[in-house]
Amino acid sequence: MTRVDAFPLPVRLYGLLGLLGIVVFMTSLIVLHRVNSDIDWVRDFVSNLANEPYGWLFAGGGFVHGLGNLAVSLGLRRALQPERLCVWAVVLLGLAAVGIIVATLFPIDPPGQVRSITGRVHLAAASATFMLELAALFMFSFVFGRQRRWQRHQTVSMALSVTAAIALATFFLAIQVDVAPGLAERTALLVFLVWEIWICFQLIRPGGE
Repeated sequence: MTRVDAFPLPVRLYGLLGLLGIVVFMTSLIVLHRVNSDIDWVRDFVSNLANEPYGWLFAGGGFVHGLGNLAVSLGLRRALQPERLCVWAVVLLGLAAVGIIVATLFPIDPPGQVRSITGRVHLAAASATFMLELAALFMFSFVFGRQRRWQRHQTVSMALSVTAAIALATFFLAIQVDVAPGLAERTALLVFLVWEIWICFQLIRPGGE
């Protein structure tokens, strides 16, 4: 019996590129946390890794991650039936991917320094990226429920979307009260990465139906 792929080759390639971007980004984070023992997981923001020794690894990993997410948005555009909500979801995910790239190109200011234009751009891009991707996650979840091929994936996507919303709200609250902002950011980032990894596998998986 011949095994039929769920999606055409271009869609699967987009999924693979997205997965590659995530792997590169996560690898850079792991390496930087290991070589910079003074990093405080609870207090320090992830973006501060750009100001540490080998900070170029963070910049490179973030840039590749942004490109990978752009590929994922293109893959979803081809994998889903065209409708208005789907178009908005794809656009928002694409804008979030661009936000990752911008935040990478404009690093955060080192702790204790006067905020520069570069640092302000970074903060604006990072904040917008989180919100744009969260909106995209919810929109994709609703789209999945309206398309027969994706209906069985709606529950997982919606659960991750709600978890991401809670984690992101907790992160913003942690910043305001200055309690464990680094840990809260890492938690929120992890939830978003889980959704991204999950959707990449949906794009590249072989069909079994």
